[in-house]
Amino acid sequence: MNQAQQPLQVLGVLIPGGVVRTDFVPTDQSGTKFSLVLSGISGKDIASVSELVFFLLPGVNLPQDHGAMLYWQIISTPDQSFMESTPFSDQGSTMTEFELVGAITNERPSGSFRTGWATNETLSTAINSVSSSITINLGVSIENISNIQNIGAVKNDTTHVAKKIAMNLYNFMSSYDDGSGGGGNIVVPKNVFDRWLSRFEAKARVDPNFFMKDQ
Repeated sequence: MNQAQQPLQVLGVLIPGGVVRTDFVPTDQSGTKFSLVLSGISGKDIASVSELVFFLLPGVNLPQDHGAMLYWQIISTPDQSFMESTPFSDQGSTMTEFELVGAITNERPSGSFRTGWATNETLSTAINSVSSSITINLGVSIENISNIQNIGAVKNDTTHVAKKIAMNLYNFMSSYDDGSGGGGNIVVPKNVFDRWLSRFEAKARVDPNFFMKDQ
């Protein structure tokens, strides 16, 4: 009997100061979805991870006009002691929805991406739960480059990023306009830019890509 062929490893991920992981596992038959459980780090240590380095392995290329999008989710597993004390509860692991971290392409084969885990409320609640332990599951989806650019996951689309930031500023200033300026003019407080910048920086610390998701 022939042994099953091992899947070709094409992706790597690294927590700065940690070990390079390349053991992504295919999760569907199309060969475009992969996952990797971040073993070796759990509990409150997860919140200390501020960045993930995501990259293509040397000599590897993605399909033409495609990129790899990196996501994360929380897996919560009930502690054994909690399971024994609540025998009629649902004892299986639960998973949150995937959240986007960032993306790489053949033209930009690596990137360092902010996780936002230190200020993520859902993650904080899960970490502080006394009834379960948590781990982080990473997911990768190979997508058409146009889909990736539309949500701003690739860092090198400078013009698109600039437009998104400008639109965020415009929408913020418009929220102060009472229409008294007339003729298409916007009347805003003198310190409106400082207010916007403070708000922008605060939101960016939680989700560095938040302005790319605005409509």
